[in-house]
Parts: sequence; C-alpha cells; structure tokens
Amino acid sequence: MGSQNIRERRCFSFTWVIENFSFYWQKIGENILSPAFTVDTIESTKWKLVLFPEGIFSVKNDSISFFLRREEDSKGSSHITIFFELSFLAADGSVLKSSSITEYSFARGKDFGFPEILKKELLRSQRQQFLPEDILTVRCRIWKKFGQIKEEKQCFARTRIGVEQRSFVWTVPRFSNCIKSAFNIKSILNDEPVIILNILATTTELQVILKDERLKSSIFHFQLLDASGNRVEFLNQKIIFSDHQDYFCELFSSSMKKLMKNRSLYLPNDILTLHCECSFTAGIVSEETEKICQGCPSLMQEENLACDDLGSKNTSLDLTRILQEDLKSLYKENLLCDTKLKTKTRTFSAHKNILSARSAVFKAMFTNDMRERNSECVNIEDLDDDTVQSMLLYMYTATLPDLDWDSACNLYTAADKYDMLRLRSECSSFLKDNLSPDNACDLLILADMHQDEDLKSKVDEFILNDEEIFDTNEWKLFMKTNLQLAAELMYLKLKK
Repeated sequence: MGSQNIRERRCFSFTWVIENFSFYWQKIGENILSPAFTVDTIESTKWKLVLFPEGIFSVKNDSISFFLRREEDSKGSSHITIFFELSFLAADGSVLKSSSITEYSFARGKDFGFPEILKKELLRSQRQQFLPEDILTVRCRIWKKFGQIKEEKQCFARTRIGVEQRSFVWTVPRFSNCIKSAFNIKSILNDEPVIILNILATTTELQVILKDERLKSSIFHFQLLDASGNRVEFLNQKIIFSDHQDYFCELFSSSMKKLMKNRSLYLPNDILTLHCECSFTAGIVSEETEKICQGCPSLMQEENLACDDLGSKNTSLDLTRILQEDLKSLYKENLLCDTKLKTKTRTFSAHKNILSARSAVFKAMFTNDMRERNSECVNIEDLDDDTVQSMLLYMYTATLPDLDWDSACNLYTAADKYDMLRLRSECSSFLKDNLSPDNACDLLILADMHQDEDLKSKVDEFILNDEEIFDTNEWKLFMKTNLQLAAELMYLKLKK
C-alpha cells in the first residue's frame, strides 16, 4: 500500500513536547523516554517514544536517533503489525522533518525506528524552527495494517527538564599575578552551593567543580566586559555531569594574547571582568499526558497543544468558570491547606499540589530533598503581599486582577523566579502594551535582569523608534547607572 493512501486513512497521533531540550544530559546510546500512551483502537497496546539526542552510533556520531517502542506490559497479541511515522514539528504544527511511513511487527518490549533521522547540525543551524524557546516537538502517527481505525484520536504529552538560571558579574583583580580566582554558584531554591568555578590563570583554564551531585548538565555563557562596558563573546560551553568529576574548559586560548596586548581595553587597572550566565538542571521535573482528543483535526496553539472542542464552546466556558470558582473558594476559604507562604508582613495558606502543578520551582521544593519538603512554611520575603496574593490567585484560577505598571513588573519578577511561563508571558504582554518614554528604561533593565531577550528586543525597538527618549532625564540617569545597556543601545542606533 502506498504512503499516500496510508496518510489518507484515519490514524492515532501522539505528540510529545520536551521543554528545555538543550539541557539534555544523555550521552551516546542513552535515551529520553516519552510518557506511555495507549492505542485503544489497536488492541489497547501500550507504547513509548524513544529519543537519543546524541544518537546511538559511537563512530558516526552526527545524528539524532528516534524510535517507537512497544512496552513490555502492553496488552494485545504477542506481535502487532502497524504502519507508523515519526516527525519533528514546528511551533505551528507543520512538519519540519519526517521519516517514511514504515511497516513493522512489534513484539512486547521491542522498538524500531530511525538511527539517523535528523542531523544534529541541522538542529543547530535551524534552531529557531526546531527549538523555539528551547522546546522540541515530535509526533508519532500510527495506522492499522488491516482495516481502519474507527475514529481519529490524538494524545498530547509534555516532559519538562527543570532549569535554574543564575547571572552574575565575576571580577578578578590583579589578574596578571592571579593564580586562581573562585566563584560559588548557589541554588536559588535553597541557597546551597551547587557549582564552584575556578579561573586557573596559570593554565588559562576554567575548572568546574560539582557540589550538588544531583545535577545532570550545565551551560555556561561568559562574556568579557571591556573598559567601556561592552560585551565580547568569550566562552559558550555545555557540560554533562556524567562521572561527578572536576571538569576543565579552555577559557582564554587565542584570546589571551589579545587580552594582554590590549590591556587598557580588556584589563583596565589589571582587572578582568566577566559577565557570566550559568544554567543547570537536575533532570526531569514533570512528565504527563495532557490531553486525549477524539474525532478532531491536528492543531497546535501558542504554548500548549490542544484540539477542537467536541462539545459546544459555551458549555466548555461554563465548565471552566465553574472550576475556577471552585478552586478560588478552596483558596479563599483555606480548606485543607498543607503549606504556607510567608512574606515579611503576612502569611498565606495554600496547597502543595496546586503550587506544584503550576510551578516547577515549587514542585522541586516539595518533591526533592529540600527543607521546604518537610516544612510547613516557605519564606518568600523578597516579594510583597500584593504580589504574592495576585500570584496565588493566578495559580488557582488562571485569572489576573487589574494590573498597573508596578504590579505587572512585580508579578513578572515572581513568575520568572517560580518558573510560571504563562504568567510571565501575560505580564510581559501587559508591559509591552503599556510601554512609554517614561518607563522604557526601567523595563529594559528588568528585561536584561531576567535575560528575557524577547522583551528586551521589544524595548530596544521602542526606544530606537522614539528619538525623544534620548533627550529625557530618564535616559541621562540610565546612561550613568547602566552604562553597558546604554552602550548596546547606542550601537544599535548607529547601525540603523
């Protein structure tokens, strides 16, 4: 049977989203497994997708490998013959790369697929298409060999690799005579050291010492700050913590001669200044099957995958409202609360399961071996009462109070800290819509502080298109206190 004829038949479709994909820690021959899914219309067989980010071949290691596996505990006949197709999808659901439609007879516990389905170089060169916001989306479609599936069915699942990000400026005084300079990176969750960085000036290396053995991988991005505050690319390195040993990266290499030759520019007063971004992961924080739909066409929406409602829209909206009201009552009435959030002046009762479902950071607190797991209270004294109340309201009901500029900025900061992507996006949209010459500089600082390139680009564009901003007192103060950001903007202005 031709591939075109098979595609025209009804199928079972499983779409799998992997968030923060770049932080995978698997080596050659190691895989990431999708949540299991069951195809009721094919003898209730149970399956998983198997992705090898570094491939399975140690000799020719240039491709991602992708397989379909029938689970060991699957129901159905000892051997099931199906047609299947594996694909990589864009954010809008269009196919970027796909396998051929393949026929195979699966025994229980066996997998079959494509060892060289996608070149890793293609993934890197077309990162915006394959990994928008570092999210990889893949799909498996399954057809019966004999007969037809009665009704189209879709299943959507999500795996999130938890990532913590730290940004800091590392200053090394008396660099010419320096033997070693150390910097401790602490987790924002428990304020405990997770990584120690050492600049070994005599060997021009960066030594990375792992203090938290739960960490799987880390990505370092170092930029040299020159005397004018301009950033010069210096190091971009990913480390997979496989053996819990010390790691060494060539830090200066050919740049050392350039450094020493241009000391007044790169080493003013014999001080080396680096802008450092460190992101690290302890592994997968959540994996779940989100939605199962029947009789509906494939559809991708902005942040999560969905399908057309089977019932009327009004009924769906009513049910959503009812659920929101029920959860709001649960929060307002403090029913069966099992944790508290404590600010400097107030304590808020809450439910660990709700907080964990809405925030990867809270989930890590309550499920990993951290002090919050056995504590009745979580201290969040860096947030004010109104911000915490608005954040909790959103976590329970997915609704926001009327925002003003200050409350949106505060809520944006809270959303970023607790890894609430949807809330951060909504606050970001409000801030973009309410940009003005009076607040643009403040928002640029906020976007840079939280490494939000999308928001930062929007503010840059706004300022560059409004020449009057450069004559305001706000801009003059901004130049004095944020020399580096101001220099970046002036550079963009000159390039226009």
